[in-house]
Amino acid sequence: MKKLSLKASCLCGGIKLKTQGYHRNVQNCHCIQCLKTHGHHAAYTNVEERNVKFLKKRTLKWFKSSKRAKRGFCSKCGASLFFKVIGAKNISIAAGMFNSPVKLKTTMNIFVKGKSDYYKLDSRVPKFNRYPK
Repeated sequence: MKKLSLKASCLCGGIKLKTQGYHRNVQNCHCIQCLKTHGHHAAYTNVEERNVKFLKKRTLKWFKSSKRAKRGFCSKCGASLFFKVIGAKNISIAAGMFNSPVKLKTTMNIFVKGKSDYYKLDSRVPKFNRYPK
């Protein structure tokens, strides 16, 4: 966990936000939902939701992607920004939405059984078939 202050936005600028506090390092998720939502694996950091301040969110829409989670996206440009377990205090934010540099590292690949065959994983990054406990 790194204590940071970062700014993020979607492609069209309809969603702009600032995060503060502790950010989890990036995890790449290869589950079927992330592949279908992002068109590729998803790379997420995670912060306490109370540490997210929206500067603009007029195009933010939510999609309940399962019984336990929802995903936030921009209704104008289609950018996929958030993954949120319903009732959790933290929210996952797509790492590519942040202005560089983010000062975070990729620390694991999760749900690698769902990985597509057109790309290879970095063997130096730990991989898991599920979310590790």
